[in-house]
Amino acid sequence: MLVLAEFEFEAGSNSRIIYEALLPELEEDYQRTKTALRLENNKLILNVEANDMVSMRAALNGWLRLIKITHEILTL
Repeated sequence: MLVLAEFEFEAGSNSRIIYEALLPELEEDYQRTKTALRLENNKLILNVEANDMVSMRAALNGWLRLIKITHEILTL
């Protein structure tokens, strides 16, 4: 069963910085998930595909935490 999720984050001018900070994370090779991150009109778009719900939950926990932490650092 393929599970899909897409999130949009409006971080204004910080979107590009967050995107560039997280690009190295996309180089990791995961067997049960695929992740794409892109910029569109100052919005950060996160797409995650997973083979099962357990993998999806793990991937989302990681990616959402990374985005949140990066955004919090930029707004200190």
